Amino acid sequence: MTTERFAYPLLPAFRHGAQTPWGGDALARLFHKAIPDARTGEAMEASTLEGLESRLEDGRPLSALTGGPLPLLLKLLDAREPLSVQVHPDDAYAAAHEGGRQGKAEAWVILHAEPGARLVYGLLPGSNPRAAGQAALERCLRWVTVQAGDVLYIPAGMVHAIGGGLVLYEIQQASDITYRFWDWGRLGADGRPRELHWEKACDVARAGLQLSPLRPRMPKGGGVVRCLETPHFTLDRAYVRGETVLAPCADFRFFTALGEGALAQNGVRIPVRAGQTLYVPATERPIRALGQFDALISAPAMTGT
Repeated sequence: MTTERFAYPLLPAFRHGAQTPWGGDALARLFHKAIPDARTGEAMEASTLEGLESRLEDGRPLSALTGGPLPLLLKLLDAREPLSVQVHPDDAYAAAHEGGRQGKAEAWVILHAEPGARLVYGLLPGSNPRAAGQAALERCLRWVTVQAGDVLYIPAGMVHAIGGGLVLYEIQQASDITYRFWDWGRLGADGRPRELHWEKACDVARAGLQLSPLRPRMPKGGGVVRCLETPHFTLDRAYVRGETVLAPCADFRFFTALGEGALAQNGVRIPVRAGQTLYVPATERPIRALGQFDALISAPAMTGT
């Protein structure tokens, strides 16, 4: 790699097989990912988690470039079947109950949805999972129908579950703490139900949290639209229609192309393809996105794009 390099295409790590019994092969069909098997649920596009670290094209782990772990993690998910009902703790609860680790807030962008595809997005007003008990949890769930392009913010405490027939983009705090509320009676590879975390899930679930999916609109002629600005990350959608300028940024960004095009800066041009993620370090100079495609851009909070 030369010193002129301003963005670094990444190779994902995968979670698959028994780790993701709900996964499928859509990441290969839609984005030509070299998935390890037909039950591949997650492509860890930009990850510095131990054992699930994405890599640079020369084979080095991403952390070799960044100098250590990153505070954010980006993945693509294929939910052929519904995922378990989950909830994540905030930083304070995780610090107190999970050995000082950080909590987890995340956001989703729906990339592909089968007709009528739904997901769990919070609890019904007035519901109380602890009082209702495990047997009645499903009656507490708030289902919403989604379509490609929808953006959903999942703060800590938001009960959620990705439904079947969905492929999505997920940006999150770089934490692997998940409390599983319910798994639809599904059995694991050993023929036993997967572990639930009922008490901790009840502790952190925010029953009154009610949000709705967002549907950003493309500006006339293209451009960059801010979809989310949260305490931990920002999320933008770039509508590249010929040329779109990405402003200088004081921190790193993840750039995920949803079509074929290129990024350019100071005479250096990097081709991009659909489903490909690039790590973009901080830069004082603008970057030009070239072509006819959309892209998703995530960055740590308060950095802008």
